[in-house]
Amino acid sequence: MREWPENHPKAKAMARRKSEIIDAAKRCFIRTGYAGTTMETVADAAGISLMTLYRFAESKEDLFAATVADACRARDENERQYYENLVNLPVREMLITSGIEMRLKILHPDSIALMRLVIAEAGSFPALLPLAYGAFIEHFEELALQVIRIGFPHFSGDADILSRRYVDCLLGADVLRILLGCDPSGDSQDFSKAELAAELLLNSMG
Repeated sequence: MREWPENHPKAKAMARRKSEIIDAAKRCFIRTGYAGTTMETVADAAGISLMTLYRFAESKEDLFAATVADACRARDENERQYYENLVNLPVREMLITSGIEMRLKILHPDSIALMRLVIAEAGSFPALLPLAYGAFIEHFEELALQVIRIGFPHFSGDADILSRRYVDCLLGADVLRILLGCDPSGDSQDFSKAELAAELLLNSMG
């Protein structure tokens, strides 16, 4: 398949189509579960032919994996630009702002619904577990690592450990609580957790 540069109209159209397919698949998986979702229902929801869907994903397993992998990624240029602009903020503000955004992404009802589906299907598809970890946790550890490297370019310690501690503090047991049906959410909770994670990281930098 021919590939175009990212800013080429064809590449942008393909990216939009991919997002539309992923969104349709996510709606179907969340609404009817993994077992109740078929490639036909996803194709109908996306407004495309079944053949077009199979060009995107060879099986329902592949489609579900792509949906999970996409869950917390920046979906469009505006969102990517927002994250890139964070580097212009003072370090503490950058840590708090990015922390709030991470919490909003990972604790979003759609993300929680997908996590529950992954757990439910883990016995049949164990490969989904590391995939989900990469999409929901490791992805944000990598973002935190970038923030640390930008904010502290001369830091000589173990930035990987600090990024994991930052995300651990940011999320704590909240993910587990929400997965189990308890809701600790709220704007003040998001800010206080992000502020606490930022202070922990800053204090660790000495």
